[in-house]
Amino acid sequence: MKLIDLITGRLRRIRTLPVTGSVKAAVQPIRGRPVAKKPEVKAGTLPMPAVPLGFPKRALIDRRDMDVGVDWKANEWRPIAVFKVPQGTMYRIPDGEPVRLYVKAKAAGSAVDNSGGGSAQDATISVPGIVKTKMREVALPSANHPEVVVWARVNGGPRQKVPVKAIDYAAEEVTISVPAGEKWTGITVYYVHGDGEFRIRAQRELGNADTAAALLMDGSFGAIHTVSQIDDEEAPTWPRKVTLMESNRLVLEVRTGIRIDWNDEAEHLFQIEAYVLQVKVQDKAALRRLAEIEWRGGL
Repeated sequence: MKLIDLITGRLRRIRTLPVTGSVKAAVQPIRGRPVAKKPEVKAGTLPMPAVPLGFPKRALIDRRDMDVGVDWKANEWRPIAVFKVPQGTMYRIPDGEPVRLYVKAKAAGSAVDNSGGGSAQDATISVPGIVKTKMREVALPSANHPEVVVWARVNGGPRQKVPVKAIDYAAEEVTISVPAGEKWTGITVYYVHGDGEFRIRAQRELGNADTAAALLMDGSFGAIHTVSQIDDEEAPTWPRKVTLMESNRLVLEVRTGIRIDWNDEAEHLFQIEAYVLQVKVQDKAALRRLAEIEWRGGL
């Protein structure tokens, strides 16, 4: 029985036999498991692990909903971002929903001191593995390029986005231009790349820092970053129905040789369409088990 059927209360009635003559009805326990006396189960009903409070509503699991995971390490699977399902809610991700995923790599550039210059000074930054996506074209120079974002500290002030002057995909270089009279430090480039792999997993905590996890979606950055994510024929879609209840986590893991940091500066794109339902949990342990069984395809 699907978990969503339990939660929405679409349960089949238990048929009871009439008691006649010397025939007595008895409830037999499952072999090897004791039958709890409380709470009592009334004829024709089954206890539900959670009770819905209202109706499901459309929701979007976005990068802004995700917490920072652990630090990147070269060529190791690392959970860099985590979505924790809030208390009192349940999320259902239907199969076939669109997925948008652009995870940017990080590169650092050397400081450029043009404070005494009379004209703008160009500087190039190496961006290994950069790929051209099918996102909209942007005229350069621009500080709002969808594939490449550059941040710097200008004249010692707060960090800010600065314009990208040019992108050379073949040479794997990004060019910036520092105006006369300015000194840029802490230059950082975030860019869409094609190195390594990603996977999205569902997790539930078991206690003592242990977790149970199930793989939901995976692929290579080279593939997902170079298809059109808005074209109905090319766009990646969520592969199967998944239910996440409170205390569950949706985890984005990466394995790549290029550094990835999950922060606001990078402007990663992570969007999964879902439905959210407010619930009152009555049996948290049973609800967690049912969710995990569904993740594993009923096994």
